[in-house]
Amino acid sequence: MTSSEPPNPDQPVSEPETPAAQPGPPPPEMAQPTAPPMEMAEPTEPPPAMPAPPAMTPPPPPSMPPHVAAPAAPTILSRPGMVTSAAITMIVLGALIALLGLFFAFVGAFVGGAANELNSQPAFPGMAGAVAGVLIVFALILLAVGILDIVAGANVLGGRGWARITGIVVAVIVGLFGLLGLFGGGDSRTGGSIVVSLIVVAANAFIVWALATTGSWFAARTR
Repeated sequence: MTSSEPPNPDQPVSEPETPAAQPGPPPPEMAQPTAPPMEMAEPTEPPPAMPAPPAMTPPPPPSMPPHVAAPAAPTILSRPGMVTSAAITMIVLGALIALLGLFFAFVGAFVGGAANELNSQPAFPGMAGAVAGVLIVFALILLAVGILDIVAGANVLGGRGWARITGIVVAVIVGLFGLLGLFGGGDSRTGGSIVVSLIVVAANAFIVWALATTGSWFAARTR
């Protein structure tokens, strides 16, 4: 069909062809990356300084306890010479008294052994047994006093208070017996008995004086 032919009214008119669709913009996923943002401008003023943490101060050292002086060692008091002399005198006198008691015990035993023979004589009816008993009792008393004097004298050296009191009491008793021997007995006294009595009285008087005047030393020793 040429262009000179008239259009057929029965034939549908064909629409003109539209040009091919232009490609649209690419999807966002495929879009070119945008330029990186410009660096942030440095702040003109520095940020405020952070407050410094509080300084850790070391705890104060524990207070030392007050200095307490060590207790002084107890001073050992020297024994007075009078105490030593009195103790030695007590021991010597006690030994002599104990020996005297042993002597009387031996005599009493001898008299008791001979009691049967003496009792057979009319002049001594039952006397021997009584004398032997008296001698033995007296001997036991002397032995007890002598041993007590020895023990007390030994403890006086150690400063025992009870030994001091015991020594004074024993010395008074023995001294009284010495006075009886000095002033008693009548005309039967001899020079030897008087000297012995004087020695006994003087020794026991010294013991009483020495122990009575040194009570402070014994009190200090027993603390």
